Amino acid sequence: MSENITIKSDQNRMRIFNKIPYTLLLIAYLLVVHITGLDMHGVAGFIFIGLCVIVLIIEFFKSGDISTGYFLSDILFAVLAVVIATGLMSYLVFKLGEMPSFYHWLGYAVIIGDAVFSPFNSFRTALRNFGVGS
Repeated sequence: MSENITIKSDQNRMRIFNKIPYTLLLIAYLLVVHITGLDMHGVAGFIFIGLCVIVLIIEFFKSGDISTGYFLSDILFAVLAVVIATGLMSYLVFKLGEMPSFYHWLGYAVIIGDAVFSPFNSFRTALRNFGVGS
C-alpha cells in the first residue's frame, strides 16, 4: 500500500544560481561602457545603478543558507572582484589619467559591500542554523 513519492526540487537551478559571481557583471559593464565610449550620464548610468541594486540584493540572498563549497567559492570571487576592481581603478587613475566618476565609485562600493557583508550573512545564517545564541 505504500507508494514511492518523489518530490522534485529546484536544487539544480539553485546550484547554478549560487555559482554565478554577479559582482563581476558590474566590472564587465563598466569595461564595456569604457571601451565603447558611452556616456554614463543618462540611460547607461541609470541601467548601471539598477544593476548595482540588483547585484547587491542577489549577492545578499545568495550568501544565506549555502554549503561550504559555495561559501568558499563566494569568498574567492568576492576577493577576486575586489582585486580586479582595485587594479582597474588604479589603471584608470594612474595610467589613463582619468578621474573616476560617481558610477565607478558606486560600483566599487557595491563590490566592497559584497565582499564584507556576504561572509557576515553566511556566518550569521550558520550560527542561526546551529542554534547558537538561542
